[in-house]
Amino acid sequence: MGQEGVVPVPSEREYLLHLRHTERGREETTSIVMVKGKRVIQRIENAASRQATFSKRRNGLVKKAFELSVLCDAEVALIILSSRGKLHQFSSSSMIETIKRYRAHSREDAGSTSMEHDIEELKHEEACMSKKMELLEASKQKLLGKNLESCSLEELHELEGKIEQGLRDIRVRKASQQQKLHSTLDLSTSYMLTFYKLQFHLLQEQIAQLKEKECSLIEENALMRDEEVLSHSRLVQDTDVDTQLCIGWPGRGRTHDNM
Repeated sequence: MGQEGVVPVPSEREYLLHLRHTERGREETTSIVMVKGKRVIQRIENAASRQATFSKRRNGLVKKAFELSVLCDAEVALIILSSRGKLHQFSSSSMIETIKRYRAHSREDAGSTSMEHDIEELKHEEACMSKKMELLEASKQKLLGKNLESCSLEELHELEGKIEQGLRDIRVRKASQQQKLHSTLDLSTSYMLTFYKLQFHLLQEQIAQLKEKECSLIEENALMRDEEVLSHSRLVQDTDVDTQLCIGWPGRGRTHDNM
């Protein structure tokens, strides 16, 4: 007969292991609580049970990752850090290359998401600006007295107040500009008068200097004429004396002296 209907009797060691796993499973199930029909997973308080559960589920997770990589020809990388800081990892090819590919995809997704977000913001800003432009154009037309058919009495009263306030502001600004212009003109006039006074003073000094020079030249000319007349009279006298001394018989000397 075959042994299909025979139940094997476990050894003492297998029986103890079965009791231990049963006890740990019992402790593990205590961390799973039903709250209003929902399954809530909580932390296992017992450190030994927590470590055993970690090892068992880690092995199961690694097994599932391996099966996924083989069955579906997928590139799988698994990184696990225990509560004690111990690193456990599994990779179907190369952990470094898988992480590089992950980072590249993360950057692309982040860039795409950021670009889409920026585009949405620009579209929103464009819509807001268009709305503001329409409102400003409508307000401008109303201030010009156009398209007032849809305005209520209260709106017309408010519009009138805005126009009056605008006119007051324009008058104040105009008066300020006129005052500045007058101040500038007065200052320019003062500068021009000062300039012309200086020019006139300089011209007077130059005229006085020219008059003094003219008087000096006249005096010099008068002295030169006097000297010339005096020199001419002396020359005439000398010529007359010489003429008188030379009159007489040739060879006899001065006849009027012998007489």
